[in-house]
Amino acid sequence: MAYKTVAIEESLHEYSSTKGYKHATHAAIYASTDDIFLKKYPIRYYILMQLRFDGTLGFHGGMIDPEETPEGAVNRELAEELGCSTEEFGVTREDHLFTQVSDQTKLCLHFYSKQVSMETLQHYEKNALTSKDYGHEVFGIVRVPLYTLPNGLGLPAFLKNQFIGNSKSQLLWLLEARNLLSKDEIKQALELGNKINTLVTAEETRSYRM
Repeated sequence: MAYKTVAIEESLHEYSSTKGYKHATHAAIYASTDDIFLKKYPIRYYILMQLRFDGTLGFHGGMIDPEETPEGAVNRELAEELGCSTEEFGVTREDHLFTQVSDQTKLCLHFYSKQVSMETLQHYEKNALTSKDYGHEVFGIVRVPLYTLPNGLGLPAFLKNQFIGNSKSQLLWLLEARNLLSKDEIKQALELGNKINTLVTAEETRSYRM
């Protein structure tokens, strides 16, 4: 499915519901960390994604209701899926990363990113278990691994999952636009993912700790 990138202001006028377009909005919540996995692999950032009811991965968010702004909708969706009040998130137009449109499906997707403290991120994770949508639309909260282990495990393996819509592109764009990883690191993760051997033996797993 082909998406084109447009300015958010243009999308709200040129691709409005009166012209048959539907709008959805999603956000990446992330926090920086000094944690090191197995004393060898810097984690750098924790990014939240969700395991959806259909078995795919995606970011928190959903459809924009009539008369709702993209920011109002994404804060509402975050509250419903992470079990917090809309005021807690405070996603604004300044957090907007990009907007993409598919003329084929007449769908307009707005994507935001919000950096929070590690304490706040953990608070969201805990509250998600008692949120309105948990167990219905949301089946689990997932942290994206940004490190690469031997045999391409870590981020390269994560990128081999099934993602809903253009959420994989949203993740890759986020990593580059917010400087969470370098272009070379992203390219390497994609290349290793194409070569990954998913049959990891116990001996190989033990070697990570050496």
